[in-house]
Amino acid sequence: VFVKMNTSPILPGLAREQIAPQLLWTRRLADGRDMCAQEWLTGKILTPYDMNRKQIINILNRLHRSRPLMKQLSRLGYTMETPVDLLRSWQQGVPEILKQNHYLNSVIAELGKTVPGFREDHATIVHGDLRHSNWIETESGLVYLVDWDSVRLTDRMFDVAHLLCHYIPDHQWRQWLRDYGYKYNQTVLDKLYWYGQYSYLNQIAKYCENQDLDNVNREIYALRVFRDKYGKKR
Repeated sequence: VFVKMNTSPILPGLAREQIAPQLLWTRRLADGRDMCAQEWLTGKILTPYDMNRKQIINILNRLHRSRPLMKQLSRLGYTMETPVDLLRSWQQGVPEILKQNHYLNSVIAELGKTVPGFREDHATIVHGDLRHSNWIETESGLVYLVDWDSVRLTDRMFDVAHLLCHYIPDHQWRQWLRDYGYKYNQTVLDKLYWYGQYSYLNQIAKYCENQDLDNVNREIYALRVFRDKYGKKR
């Protein structure tokens, strides 16, 4: 049994969808905190090279198309975040040192001018932090997604772009998108380019908050490479 404090209240729903490990019980403590126990799983953390598995596409499909999970988040007070909301959230929430970075400010300014279309009825639950270290594989071959502290309601491309831009070679993007359920056209690619840049900004902020400057610089460099390579193709 794995016991954790103050876990996401959507864990039972995630377990029912076979997205997260089985939840065994939850308990409210006298101080108001919640304690839960999940099934202990023997297995391994996925490596970056494991991230192109079909199981991952299947799990994301179940997550992004789950109306019960989306309704539960809405009842918990989560609101829809448009692309403009995402930019505002980043600008308001990042450490001061990032707010003063001229290059990142120029990226934010350009993203503000190229905001993709957003339909609230197409918004869904997204995990928000699909790093390979948040995926585990059991000894029996089951794959689960863990660490739900960054969950939000927004465009599913939030998750998809992070996965593609950080882990999947671009020559495989067409097939990956089709396997997931996207059409492969310029509208989708433009959205991928926008959310891909945001995925780097998001990771830069997370690493900066953890004072992991090596990875901050690595993500900034990767963002530059991404913009130089794909910005010219549009």
